[in-house]
Amino acid sequence: MKKIVIIDGGPRKTMNIAKLVEAFIKGVGSISDDIEIKHVRLYDYDYKGCYSCLACKVKGSKYHDVCAIKDGITDVLKETAYADGLCIASPIYFSDISAQTKAFIERLCYPWLDYNNVCMAPPKQLATATIYAMNDSLPERIHELLERVEFIIRFAFGNQIPERVAALNTMQVKNYDRYDFGMFPKEMKEAWHEEHWKNDLQKAFDAGKHMAEKIC
Repeated sequence: MKKIVIIDGGPRKTMNIAKLVEAFIKGVGSISDDIEIKHVRLYDYDYKGCYSCLACKVKGSKYHDVCAIKDGITDVLKETAYADGLCIASPIYFSDISAQTKAFIERLCYPWLDYNNVCMAPPKQLATATIYAMNDSLPERIHELLERVEFIIRFAFGNQIPERVAALNTMQVKNYDRYDFGMFPKEMKEAWHEEHWKNDLQKAFDAGKHMAEKIC
């Protein structure tokens, strides 16, 4: 059975990233019921980023495919490394993916880095996709930001460009009247949401569909 691992770096279980991931999963299901989907919510796990122990760089190391550190995500790292598809979903905080998402990528990809040949050698080539939700809405700034975020993913998987879903200017809360968000007026956010959110969900659905088509 084919497997897709979804790495969900969002902290809230009912907001933007959660809903986009749900749409992605439905897209996968529209193609096949025989694809196993592992949805990993990183905030449910106890782990840290790379420890710089360099166990994966010792000559003859057995840790060339999965990080040597044993903690809450050890099994998830192995499942991801040997899956058929990988979707990384994260909110954007301070112009970057969430700390949990970045830590996971460090732990996943660093063992594959080959300093002799200046390349990465993952145990499998995976179909990849990325999903983002953010408060920003300036296309030129966002493109530059996401290119930087995705550099390691492309480097790890043979310069494969992940299918990207970027939901812009998303609703941060359900009731703006309770919060002090002066520079983000409720009316502006609701108008943008009404115009764009359904399309964002459709793009996430399509990304799931496309990944399922690739791995099948």
